[in-house]
Amino acid sequence: MHTTPFKPPVLLRNGHLQSVLNGSRLRNKLVRERIQFVKNTESIHLIDCDQDTRLIGALNRAPNNRPIKNFGTQPMNRGLVVLLHGWEGSFESIYMMTATSALLNAGFDVFRLNLRDHGPTLHLNKELFNATLTQEITNAISVIKNLCSPTACFLAGYSLGGNFALRIAADSGTELDLTATMGICSPINPARTMAILEKPRSIYHTYFFNKWRASLQSKLAYFPDLNYGALLKQCKNLADINRFFIPGHTPCSNPEEYFGAYSLTSDRLAELRVPALLLTSRDDPIIPAVDLAAIKIPPPLQVELVDYGGHCGFLENYRLESWAEQRMVSYFLGQLTQ
Repeated sequence: MHTTPFKPPVLLRNGHLQSVLNGSRLRNKLVRERIQFVKNTESIHLIDCDQDTRLIGALNRAPNNRPIKNFGTQPMNRGLVVLLHGWEGSFESIYMMTATSALLNAGFDVFRLNLRDHGPTLHLNKELFNATLTQEITNAISVIKNLCSPTACFLAGYSLGGNFALRIAADSGTELDLTATMGICSPINPARTMAILEKPRSIYHTYFFNKWRASLQSKLAYFPDLNYGALLKQCKNLADINRFFIPGHTPCSNPEEYFGAYSLTSDRLAELRVPALLLTSRDDPIIPAVDLAAIKIPPPLQVELVDYGGHCGFLENYRLESWAEQRMVSYFLGQLTQ
């Protein structure tokens, strides 16, 4: 395990503040020019993962032959990065847009992939999203590679997206010919994380419960025969939703089995054969750093633990710029020279 220097200003050394500011209106305002550039240069693609599954994503191609801040002038193109967002985020989440901006500036093409039922995709697939659906993301990456024909392919994700990225790299990294993978604040022990989210009067519980409930309710407008509306109406918290969601809409029969299915503990990543980086912070309010000790770390996996950053924040200054994005750029550029 490595500890990487990251020292935000004193007023940004609070994990809750970092977590909340990362997706805030204030940050959106401060980075809006970068976001607008990404939107203006993206192309939207419908990805047929198999005969029954379709996902949507956005592709941005890197500008050619521009100097890269902190890295000098680099030859273009550096390859493709497939980015995965977190639970109840989307390909338009602020952190996805600013990460895309940083990667484009470094010469990478970027494909931001929406997970099932996230963003404007509730109508595409009848089956509900759940965290075991790695195969459709793996299939999507294959389609994206055929579309883009990259010289190198990288996979990165935030929060649950990072958990997906690391599992996919372990299961199919060689098959996909991934150059490297990075997970940022990836859930390690999902049962513990859900227990934290379920604490009463928690701002995180309020956020995720309201978002998930609204998403599930909206899904019924497209697929009323899913027929869980009455159950959903009775739900007062995340635990209530999980009681009908897990046995009814996942391959698992109970919460213990479901959360174990996407845990990164023990030897889950033992088959990892491609370089991978897991970046997390000691003050992440929903992913306890103590969970790192439960991972049986294979040789290709590098774990970096920093003191500050909250959950997917890593905001390094009062312009609310993300140090994690620059760490992603430097890590992927470094892998190209290996």
